[in-house]
Amino acid sequence: MTVLACSVDGVFQDPAYSLPFARAVQYGDGLFETIAVISSQPLFWQQHLYRLSQGAAVLGIAVPDVATLLAHWQDLLEGSPLIVTSRRLVLKILLLRRDGQGYATPKKSAGQLIFLVQDWPTRPETHWQEGIRAGLSTVPLQCGAPYLALKSLNRLNQIMARRALPQAWQEAVLCDQQGCLREGIQSNVLWRRGDTLYTPDLHNGGIRGIQLDAILRQAEGWGLAVQTVRETPTVLAEAEEILFCNSLIGFWPVQRWQDRSLPGAEGSLAQRLAAWHR
Repeated sequence: MTVLACSVDGVFQDPAYSLPFARAVQYGDGLFETIAVISSQPLFWQQHLYRLSQGAAVLGIAVPDVATLLAHWQDLLEGSPLIVTSRRLVLKILLLRRDGQGYATPKKSAGQLIFLVQDWPTRPETHWQEGIRAGLSTVPLQCGAPYLALKSLNRLNQIMARRALPQAWQEAVLCDQQGCLREGIQSNVLWRRGDTLYTPDLHNGGIRGIQLDAILRQAEGWGLAVQTVRETPTVLAEAEEILFCNSLIGFWPVQRWQDRSLPGAEGSLAQRLAAWHR
């Protein structure tokens, strides 16, 4: 489908350049990765690019090789002095499908890559030093197909969950349509009971985070058992610690779950993770 004319906020744009953006806006047809950048170094670079390539294979979008993506990042570094002088930044990589007609797409589509570098988000230090308040979201997570486990550009489910978040809470857990735990609005959730660390099964719904995998590997190194489970929220009544994690926050310990008090940053796992993150 050919774009004949395009304007953004009344300013005319090149129609050819706008086509991938039009698809991304209309259909959420693409993927993204959010990467923490510390002293110009993207953290977990290989893991993020692997997840991007895996998602692209599911959607049928061609993605450049790792060397090309690294060259794009190096070009950004050389052309943007502010990146070099900033200690902490956020790199967002977007992969958009270039071609298609309405809902119809070629078996294999060319992709357009966008690198966005953003300021590091500011959040209260108490989220780490004390813990957060959280509970169950009233918005269910859409599940049931492989593409629903991808970091696609369609984030309306999370937007609506965030809009429904009580003002006193900083995060919430979404359940699937069967009432089983899945993930946080912007994070993964995990909980400890005794010497076992649990996290929900995300098959066909929910994003398996890079930080989640890093924490689970570290926990196993400390001798904790790790289990991926399909459970309802009732199991959290027996949790000794609950945490949320993603690539930017690292982890947030929970000091108040629904109407129940938890140790928050004083929990044994939270303290070990805090020392590890330093």
